[in-house]
Amino acid sequence: MTLKYMILPALLLVGCGGGSESTGPSDATISTQQAPIVKTASSLTPMERGAKLYKRCKACHTLDEGGKHKVGPNLWNVYGAQAGSKEGFKYSKVMAASDVIWDDATLDAYIQKPSKFMKGNRMSFVGIKKAEDRDAVLLYMKAKTSPDYEAP
Repeated sequence: MTLKYMILPALLLVGCGGGSESTGPSDATISTQQAPIVKTASSLTPMERGAKLYKRCKACHTLDEGGKHKVGPNLWNVYGAQAGSKEGFKYSKVMAASDVIWDDATLDAYIQKPSKFMKGNRMSFVGIKKAEDRDAVLLYMKAKTSPDYEAP
């Protein structure tokens, strides 16, 4: 064992006290500060959880009024809109011909597994399996894209 590996444990044992004759642990070895509070997924509010999960969608969709289309259409005011009807976005034939009106039920089914909900659509997203995750994303989307909606 080299000298530096022998000194470090010794310093920790005596508490880096500089040779003082202390009977208790030094300030260098014990901290009385509380650890920072880190929110886990289960401690987030549904809106916070939705915002976090929406980051998966952000690469392809914008939520802002007047936002531009990306790989997917801008989703401003999507609730109550007919699928495939956003001006200026080139939809797949199946989406453009669809009679789906976007609401909680249809959006939930769509983001669960887009390829199953509407076979032949171009959205390559694998989907969101957990119902609580889909609920959180939809809550966030509704709050961000529906001008008259007030989040709980």
